[in-house]
Amino acid sequence: MSSRVLVGTAGHIDHGKSALVLALTGTDPDRLPEEKSRGITIDLGFAHAAWDGITFSFVDVPGHERFVRTMVAGAQGVDVALLCVASDDGVMPQTREHLAILRLLGLRHGILVRTKADLADAELGAVVDEELRALVRGSFLEKAPLVAVSAVTGQGIEELRKLLTAAAQATARRDPAARPARLFVDRVFTMKGFGPVVTGTLDGGRVAAEDRLTLLPSAREVRVRRVEVHGEERRAAEAGERTSLNLAGVDRSDLERGMALVAPGSLEPSSLLTAEVDLLPDLAGPLDDGIAVRLHLGTADVGARLHRAPVSGAPDADLFRPGERVVVQLTVAETVPARRGDRFVLRRPSPQETLGGGRVLDVARPRIRRRAALPADSAHLLATGTEHQVALLLLSEAGPAALSAASLAVRLGIPTATSAAHLDAFVKDGKALRIAPGLYAPAAATVEMAERLTALFAERKRSGAPSLFLPKKELLARLAAGLSDEVAEGWLATLAAARKVTVAGDQAGPPGAAATDVSEAAGGFASRIEEAYRAGGFEVPRSLDLAKALGTKPAVVDGLVGHLLKGGTLVRLSPDVVVHRDAVEEAIGKLVPWKGQTLSVGQFRDVLGLTRKTLIPLLEHLDQRKRTRRVGDARVVE
Repeated sequence: MSSRVLVGTAGHIDHGKSALVLALTGTDPDRLPEEKSRGITIDLGFAHAAWDGITFSFVDVPGHERFVRTMVAGAQGVDVALLCVASDDGVMPQTREHLAILRLLGLRHGILVRTKADLADAELGAVVDEELRALVRGSFLEKAPLVAVSAVTGQGIEELRKLLTAAAQATARRDPAARPARLFVDRVFTMKGFGPVVTGTLDGGRVAAEDRLTLLPSAREVRVRRVEVHGEERRAAEAGERTSLNLAGVDRSDLERGMALVAPGSLEPSSLLTAEVDLLPDLAGPLDDGIAVRLHLGTADVGARLHRAPVSGAPDADLFRPGERVVVQLTVAETVPARRGDRFVLRRPSPQETLGGGRVLDVARPRIRRRAALPADSAHLLATGTEHQVALLLLSEAGPAALSAASLAVRLGIPTATSAAHLDAFVKDGKALRIAPGLYAPAAATVEMAERLTALFAERKRSGAPSLFLPKKELLARLAAGLSDEVAEGWLATLAAARKVTVAGDQAGPPGAAATDVSEAAGGFASRIEEAYRAGGFEVPRSLDLAKALGTKPAVVDGLVGHLLKGGTLVRLSPDVVVHRDAVEEAIGKLVPWKGQTLSVGQFRDVLGLTRKTLIPLLEHLDQRKRTRRVGDARVVE
């Protein structure tokens, strides 16, 4: 049972909706001077009352055909609908259209109300009752109670209150933790001494004074100065409550109906929605693919185009048929603060009429093309799967790109803690792996990434590259092309832990290999180059001469020399002098008898038998290794 229920009126103009709300609550929902002077509702009206321990919030909607867009905004989020038909008028065009809109918005609870009962005798009342019952046959209101009321005499008002109590008992209370906070703005005004105020129904989470919220679609941060529920200041408002928020950090001119206030980071506005749509069966004829429509979602009313989403196994079609249920994509002229599960209505802009409506399935899926149709089982899961099943589908579709708990939360319209729980459950079941903190990939992607590595190393081995190892940065660029740095690093760590790759400092190579290993094709060249340097001592061989002797290119020799330098086989004494390590050790051995003595450069030359070109770089190298210590122009042998 819900202790707070949002009740919406629906029905044709002048069928007594506002008077009914006044009789139930004591508050006239018509607040505008024009409404009072003309006696018709032209904007949303609000009132509330409490009985039987339940707070009932009423949204009164206009019944004129020119204000259907306003009616749709008011009907969003309603728990219980009051479909009103006047006793002296019967079912009228907007009665039918409003009923269709209530059905499209997914309402499950409602009451049939025959208003103005004082203007009809029993016989006429029975005729209208029968007409009303015929109208709702096959809808969610087919078995709804019907009550005749009069706002003038009070007839049926108490009975209607009891029926509303029963409806509230059948309505599940919204769990504030199930969805992040979001409030679609339906009214904006300025309160003297306080500043801008917005009102709406909080459809998830909770909002407290001093909270920071994001205003969409502008992505502007605002602060909540004050929270009111039904005119009373509260510390916080919770999901399902009609709420007024006094805001700081924004001007009245920056606010309008259709915007939304959301918990920071919980929602990304989208201009491409994947959805399931029901077309009304009584449309005059088929609709063209790509037809321009008005999208009514939350309190937003924006232009969009309706495109059939290609689904594998489904026949291609360029038309939407009346009564058809179909997976579509809506390209929206402006971004909308939508999330999975949102209900919406589609209307033709001209001539204005309701075409259908449906439910958002995904807010971040790229445009689906015929050449890459949505798999039929994926379409079925998106439309009928549980939250857990859809989470697994989205993870599988991500592949090596992986998903963060935060990004999955936005796709599903749920708190990050809930999406993390889904992902952790997949890890426990062996369906996913955690490649970095808060970052998850499908288990099958490990096989794909390991195969990429194997192919990469095999190619390197065949290429004659001097080393089986390559810079880690280069490996990541080839292994994880197009992936973020965080994802690429996560995969490298994961594959290293699985012994699919060896990481040594800033180098990476095949599993079990050492950074000193060379490729099979280059191994023979490397051995011959090493021997040439060993034999040459301090007479440094030229790359060009070595290349000619080996029958290869100088670039290959330079690459192998670089590899031998990394492995310590060769030693670079200066930019131009590279020698074998044995030559250095031999020179150190020649200096042993002179340990503790101070020698000039000339004396070192005589002892070592070297020219000045190689002697000075060698002495500087020995200084660094603390085998010699420079004192002025001489050196002490250590």
